[in-house]
Amino acid sequence: MNLISVEYEVIGPSAPVMTVSGEDVILPCSIKPNISAVNMRVQWIRLDLKDSIVHLYEDHKDINTDQLQSYRGRTQVFKEELEKGNTSLKLSRVQISDEGLYKCFIQSESWSDDVTVDLKVEGRPPVITVDGFDASGGLHLQCESKGWYPEPDLVWLNSEGVTLTSESTDTHRDDTDGFSVKHMITVYNTDSKYHCRVRMNHHMMEAEIITSMNVTLDADSAHPRLIVSHDGKQVRYEDKQHERVKNEGQNTFDECLCVVGNEGFSSGCFYYEVQVKGADWWCVGVTRESAQRKGRIRLYPQNGFWTLCLYNNSYYAHDNLRLSLSVKPERIGVFVDYEKSRVSFYDVESMSHIHSFTDQSFTEKLYPFVSLGSSGSLIICSDLS
Repeated sequence: MNLISVEYEVIGPSAPVMTVSGEDVILPCSIKPNISAVNMRVQWIRLDLKDSIVHLYEDHKDINTDQLQSYRGRTQVFKEELEKGNTSLKLSRVQISDEGLYKCFIQSESWSDDVTVDLKVEGRPPVITVDGFDASGGLHLQCESKGWYPEPDLVWLNSEGVTLTSESTDTHRDDTDGFSVKHMITVYNTDSKYHCRVRMNHHMMEAEIITSMNVTLDADSAHPRLIVSHDGKQVRYEDKQHERVKNEGQNTFDECLCVVGNEGFSSGCFYYEVQVKGADWWCVGVTRESAQRKGRIRLYPQNGFWTLCLYNNSYYAHDNLRLSLSVKPERIGVFVDYEKSRVSFYDVESMSHIHSFTDQSFTEKLYPFVSLGSSGSLIICSDLS
């Protein structure tokens, strides 16, 4: 409430501020019309915690002697913005317990006003990972979500929305970061898309993984000496250059013996398997949509290729990182988590992890990618068994 009638007011967002546990968030608050708040008292308090102090700026400095312990080291006003009347609060490393009503109170020598900001905090989005294989070829899928309070419901569903029974579950609670839940299922060849859904009250988040049943190779992208089968599941080398019905286009590999998949993806998780048995020279993985297809190509991540390769009897991740493998893989599993910017490779037969590219940069569609030398063939596996 204003102490005297003035033309200034404190304004904030008209809708709740939404954020995710673990992230940083800005609670908007400013003076309208803009005047400097450098010489004013700026106080942020939690209305739902008996008006406890979250942050106090006064006499040109932060005074947080009486600040709530849980906010120590996590709050900040923007000193350079105070001159513009911007009194917003930055809250770092948001916790579930931060959800609530915040009052931004501004006071000068002649007037005061305040506004309430409603902060809503969701747990972190579920993360799907490949957690290995079983003896019969089943793929272990693990889904984990953190930062919830109270404990959320986490379920696996198939593409029809039918709930699947989790084979193992694990729940942990942290005093500041809330509940972490983890469920695992094993899938075979009964579906092509699986969803992991986490829900609590009005909060709901979902992640999905697409498995190998829909992968086919794009014959029009293949080098002229590579022959793609009619069903798009197999590629082999032919010494005589293949005569295509239509002329080679800009998407055709003209020097590198490569071919990409028909369908790309730009979100969620994706998994497919390639049988490499009998081939003496091969690469499998994914490539970005705009990656070079003409001339000599270096299979580096910075060039848009994330691959596992065999050539000269040695295994490599991208073009020059040599790997030491105790068992010669015959079937390679490729797992991509688009949001986590991660590409992982697995030896399906020995049920072991081979290599992962982490902290990559995905900004466009990714496509399955294979490359083949002059012997054998590569087969996109139609199921996971």
